Parts: sequence; structure tokens; C-alpha cells
Amino acid sequence: MFKVTLVDHDWEDTLLEERIFKEAGVELTILQSHDKAEIIEAAKKSDALLILYANIDREIMEAAPNLKLISRFGIGINMVDLEAAKELGIQVANVNDYCIDEVSDHALASILSAARRLFLHDRHTRNGEWDFKKAEIPLRSSEAVVGLLGYGKIPRRLGEKLKAIGYQVKAYDPFVTEEQMAQEGVVKAEVDEIMSSSDFVSVHVPLIKATHHLVGEAELNMMKSTAYIVNTARGPIIDEKALVAALQKGQLAGAFLDVTEEEPLPREHALREMNQVVLTPHAAWYSVDAYREIREKAVMNIVDKATGKDPAYLIK
Repeated sequence: MFKVTLVDHDWEDTLLEERIFKEAGVELTILQSHDKAEIIEAAKKSDALLILYANIDREIMEAAPNLKLISRFGIGINMVDLEAAKELGIQVANVNDYCIDEVSDHALASILSAARRLFLHDRHTRNGEWDFKKAEIPLRSSEAVVGLLGYGKIPRRLGEKLKAIGYQVKAYDPFVTEEQMAQEGVVKAEVDEIMSSSDFVSVHVPLIKATHHLVGEAELNMMKSTAYIVNTARGPIIDEKALVAALQKGQLAGAFLDVTEEEPLPREHALREMNQVVLTPHAAWYSVDAYREIREKAVMNIVDKATGKDPAYLIK
């Protein structure tokens, strides 16, 4: 029987996973651990691993002679050593289309909230004031520029929504041509231009070596003092220490962060104390449909493999 270990999850129960694997004749073991020694022991007896946040490195893979597939609940795959997996002939799969509307909506909501100064107005009004001039005067949407760092499925969908409202949209993505972007009403730009010319910067690149701290001190210092940055991708894409320093200096107006370098964000972290920062707990993906899809599709990657097929969401 094909054997899978569910290494870690964040669900209330695993009834969905248990049902699908049982119907497919796949043997499921639930570990629920991030302890490397425990993961190694489980991997030794597994044909596949199903993960959420657990790190799966070369040592774990080399200790698992029967391991054929690692499937992840989610899009980002930075917690898996892809180079080692390729060398060892282990397939890796994710779920790259389960929350396109959810994350683009979350980013859009952040941009619109920043644009209309909703949180500033709410804070001042709750404190007993009644003065629209207490917040920086907003730009009309048709006069504002939104810069997208990345132009994959989620930022492309966000771009459609922004264009419908009237925003000017620029995007950085080395893998998408100027012509492709132009067909969708988006201007292709480099990182420096995005950072210096945008009124809102929305982060969407995947977390890989090349994008770790893609937005650092130099990039933050290019931003307009009235600009906001939104991150619904991965925390380490932004150098958090540099961001805190830039916010303290007033180098930019504020930040909307759904992800941080360390999650959960430490209780005493400076970002928690900043009124110009809006924090959400890695919730941009979350909806009734996305909650179901992320689980079903990650499981079905393994069922595909167990029945002799390539996973539908194979990383190539």
C-alpha cells in the first residue's frame, strides 16, 4: 500500500484528508511535528510527505529510500530543498491556483484602505476627533500608480481589478514580456522604477534566493514619503529591520503586512507598536472555498502519484 505521512497542518481536524486517502486506498499517518528527528523517522517509512510549514531538507530526503513525492498545502515551496529533490529523483508539488481571488482581494483591500486613509480616519475619530484633514490628503485613483513586484497569477488578477477601478499599474517580472503586460494595460518596469514611482507597492514574487530581501534599505529609501507597501507574499522578501527603520524615519507612509519574516510575529516586535502599520496573521488566502481547495488539491497530488500519474500541480 502507498504510504503518506501528513507532517504538519493547521486545520481543526483531518477528516477531509483521511476520507480521500481511504477512498484511494492510500495509508495515512499523521505526524503533526516540526521536529527534524521525528520527520526523518516518519519519512523513512513514507512514499510521500504532505506538508504545510515543515522544512524538508536534503538530510530528510536522503534518509527516505522510498520517498517519491513531497506535496505542499499552498503555493510557496521555499521550505523544500528543490535542488536536492531533483538530484534524488523526488517529485515536488504544490497548489498554485487555490487563492488567486482571495489574495488579490486582500491586497486590493489593503491598497484601497491605504488610499482612502480608512484606518487613520477610524483611529482619529474613535479618539474623539472629527477632522478629515488629520490624514494625508488622498490621490484620486486615476492619478495614482500601483507597482506590482511579480506578475504571476495573483498579481495579474489584482492588476485586472486595479485597472477596472482606474489605477495606473506597473509590474516587475523578469519572466513576463513587455508585450504581454501591455496587452493587459500594465507597464513593465524594473524594481527601482516600481519603488520610486509608485504610490502603492504590492509584493507578489515567490521567495527564492534571488528575492530574499529584494526590498531592502536602498529600495525603501526610493519610495515616496506618501507611499504604502503591501506584502501578501512572503515576509523575507522585505528586509524587516530596514522596513522598521524606514517607517520610523517617515521614508514611507505605511505598510500593510499579511506576512512577516518570523511567524507568528513576536509579541514585542516593533511593527506591533506602529500606528502606520496594519497587520494580519497570514490570512490573505483564507476563504470557505480556498480552505477546501488547498487541502483537496494537495491530497490529490499524492493520490495521482499513488495511482501511477504525475501530480496535477507538479513543480517542474
